[in-house]
Amino acid sequence: MRLKRSVHFCLSAGSEAAALELMGQPHHALAKLPVFRELKLENRVLSGFLAAPFALLGEVRFPFSSRFEVAGETARLEPLPATDEELRAELSGKATVQGKEVCYQALIRLDIDLPQGEKWGGKAFRKMAEAAFERVLDATLKQIQG
Repeated sequence: MRLKRSVHFCLSAGSEAAALELMGQPHHALAKLPVFRELKLENRVLSGFLAAPFALLGEVRFPFSSRFEVAGETARLEPLPATDEELRAELSGKATVQGKEVCYQALIRLDIDLPQGEKWGGKAFRKMAEAAFERVLDATLKQIQG
């Protein structure tokens, strides 16, 4: 199952200089949003998890890694090849400084591998699981936009 959403949000930095500094530190900027976990920036690669709460399962984490580049007052994220894990995310987009804010236009893609199910019960469970995942992930991604 694949879920893809475009999100737009701005983070206040207090001053233009602080906004420029925050734009160059995506691991600190995105950590201000409750859905991102364990963010780190090493060798121009931003990695971490997008987290979503699921009933009975608790918090489910989708790992991601993106190449990070800054050019002037714009920063870009390009997703790196996904892992072979059952849960994975891709984060791409750009950030720009707009006065005292850093504004992001991002594309988030979440992938979940669910078993196919051979009989009608397994197929019905898969459809219910897909619907539940989509509702929770949609609500989680809406949190990013505020």
